[in-house]
Amino acid sequence: MSEFDAVGAAGDLWALHLQERGELDRIREFVKERRGGPTVPDDASAEVKAIARISYKNVLTLVREAFAQNLAVVGYKSSATGEDLPAWDMWTRNRMESRQAEIYVPGITYGFTYGAAVPDKNGKAQFRLRSPLKMLAAYSDPELDEWPEVALEIWTEVEGRRKFRKGFVYSDEMVYPVRLGEIVDSGTKVNSIAPQLDGKPFPHKASHCPVVRYVNRRDEDGVVLGEIEQLLTLQEQINEANFDRLIVSRFGAFPQKVISGWSGSKGEVLAASARRVWTFEDEFVKAQHFPAAAIGPYNEELNEMFEHVAMVAQISPSQVTGSIANVNADALAAAEANEQRKLKTMRASYGEGHRGLLRVGAEIEGNEANAVDDQAEMIWRDTEARSFGAVVDGVVKMASQGVPIEDTLHLVPGMTQRRIQEIAAKLQKQRQVSAFMEQIRGAAAAAKADPVVAGLSERTVPAGGVPVDAGS
Repeated sequence: MSEFDAVGAAGDLWALHLQERGELDRIREFVKERRGGPTVPDDASAEVKAIARISYKNVLTLVREAFAQNLAVVGYKSSATGEDLPAWDMWTRNRMESRQAEIYVPGITYGFTYGAAVPDKNGKAQFRLRSPLKMLAAYSDPELDEWPEVALEIWTEVEGRRKFRKGFVYSDEMVYPVRLGEIVDSGTKVNSIAPQLDGKPFPHKASHCPVVRYVNRRDEDGVVLGEIEQLLTLQEQINEANFDRLIVSRFGAFPQKVISGWSGSKGEVLAASARRVWTFEDEFVKAQHFPAAAIGPYNEELNEMFEHVAMVAQISPSQVTGSIANVNADALAAAEANEQRKLKTMRASYGEGHRGLLRVGAEIEGNEANAVDDQAEMIWRDTEARSFGAVVDGVVKMASQGVPIEDTLHLVPGMTQRRIQEIAAKLQKQRQVSAFMEQIRGAAAAAKADPVVAGLSERTVPAGGVPVDAGS
């Protein structure tokens, strides 16, 4: 791709990005509580409008975090040796132990996200993680192609008092820095989408476009799916129900006093409302009250909606209702069964993206052989609810059957990869000491059985050094 072609590709991808932003921004605004709130008439009182503003009861972030907090890679092991591959050093060097959430959160929210790798000044691979709001990749066949034909990364830079939108165009050989235009109107518009080069292109050293698209999951038609879009209508219903509940609690949760046949001044009405006993000279004046409205039905309705959200999202109901208490590990595991099954699917999909990113990084550093292992496995942190005692009992039983205990430590809840390595090193040292002691014992037993050594044991050696029989 020439520089002219790169600039043209940037313009085409930017135009496609603007078309795609509509649906992405809609999801984002729901998550940020800027859309989906209850509708109130323009002539409604300021108090009612204030209640509408605070009636947003966000379940979208609860669903997102329920999955994102259970996704964490802790190792990349070789099937042959069981040890972490050298490419794992690249993962830790890029601080991916903490940054990997930048992949899962947008991936779960929008259905897909991106990761790119470029060489730094030392020739080491640098991972750039971008949400679909800041990157777009073009494929010949989005369902089958592993690598894109071209990709555009976007970010914002401040120069003096002006803001500019800049980016990288990634081809199969080079990375082209581009400038897309100045940002105006609080970042909602760009003066021009006619891009231009903004620096010297540089090679990325990979054998293809060094961009990986992470896919959350796909439907039966191959369309990528996030976990949020399917819940937007339910979120609106919850907001409306919560608005009704707040209105009732503000205006109807106490008895309403009614006086018919009498119309006093504002001061008289306020004075009458504060009295415990009212008296009127007019025999036609009647005082009565309406009972307070109950908010219990609204609470029940909201709880039912929360449970429906949990069922649609396939998460434990306790994630959105917080109503679980005094439950043993087995019951908790049963409640999280659907969530764990969905997490396994997510881990398989995101793990494939991680392997692709590590492979690209290894190519950039010239160590492709260190990353290519068709049987290599991404090791995920185990977050499944299980009884600690039951797990330890199973580990002990497996060890009694000859399974190396260090190969089962990852089953123990809360056991980190680093801690497993420390324990394995200590066990290996203990085995070496035990083997050395066995060799000493074996040598001692063999020496004792030797007749020559046994005969020497019956003789004494005086101070002069001349052996003398023990009986002399």
